[in-house]
Amino acid sequence: MVVRRFSARSLLGLAWCASFTALSLWATTSQAQLSDEQASAVFTEGLARFDAGDPRGAAERWERVYAEGPAERSWRVLYNLGLAYEAAGDRPRAVERFEAFVRRVGEQPGQQPPEIEARRQDAVDRANAIRPKLGKLRVAAAASGERVAVRVGDGPPRDAPFDQYVEPGAHRIVMGEGERAVTSTVELAAGEVRDLAARLLPPREAPRVPVRSVPPREPLVHPGILIGGAILTVSSVALPIGLYFHAKSLREDAEAIPRVLPAYQPAVDEYEDFRTGYLASWAVPSVLGAVTLGLLVAEVVDSRNDAAQVSLQVGPQSATLTVELE
Repeated sequence: MVVRRFSARSLLGLAWCASFTALSLWATTSQAQLSDEQASAVFTEGLARFDAGDPRGAAERWERVYAEGPAERSWRVLYNLGLAYEAAGDRPRAVERFEAFVRRVGEQPGQQPPEIEARRQDAVDRANAIRPKLGKLRVAAAASGERVAVRVGDGPPRDAPFDQYVEPGAHRIVMGEGERAVTSTVELAAGEVRDLAARLLPPREAPRVPVRSVPPREPLVHPGILIGGAILTVSSVALPIGLYFHAKSLREDAEAIPRVLPAYQPAVDEYEDFRTGYLASWAVPSVLGAVTLGLLVAEVVDSRNDAAQVSLQVGPQSATLTVELE
């Protein structure tokens, strides 16, 4: 491939070297990893590699200048990168760098120097000449909103969305990484544009462990017995209450009879008999209540002795809590 370099370094170096005629115009930023002098030295190394017939070596150095040099001026090396990739036969990258250079020129405020405008027009002409010979992939972002890195052929992975030029022919497309990666092959002809949507395989669901069926626990004491005992206990209280009021009535009657009368002593004896019966009648509800309460306590203690096994199953998109009784 013949690259129009005009005189030795005029076309390659003019856009960049013009910026070094007055270093005071450079604005060094905290983000730059290369100082002005370092960026100039790396750029000159690239020129030497290009003149020696090693355009890929030149591209490596100029890529570093573009990535690490002062942002205010490093964009100018995009034009040089386009020439280097074109000379190396890497037409897709050449078009991308030429187009990026044209965009950056358009983003600059004010009127640009004549040499920059000349480089811009040359980049447009070169890109227009190469573009019809290439295919183009337009990779859209994943509909799910997930971040998907897409690798085209042996190139580096790029986060969708993006556009990428490719040589005509079949290309292996790998979307994502690991077990969710999607691999396909796309074949493009010269001048063809293919739209792709980035996607990933669905996440694998966590294996589910079958839960053993546990039959209902047989109660130690039937609920009917507890209910019946409670009813009998409450009902049996009526007997001592009735005896109490009758004994009270007999006592009042005895106290109303003068002690000197013969009827007084029999009335007192009758009252004392009923009072003794009243006190003895409390034994029935006491025994029933004690038995019912004992059965209830035994049922509660027996139910709490059941062993509970708790397991947590975590999936990619859900969590399930399982309680198993034995």
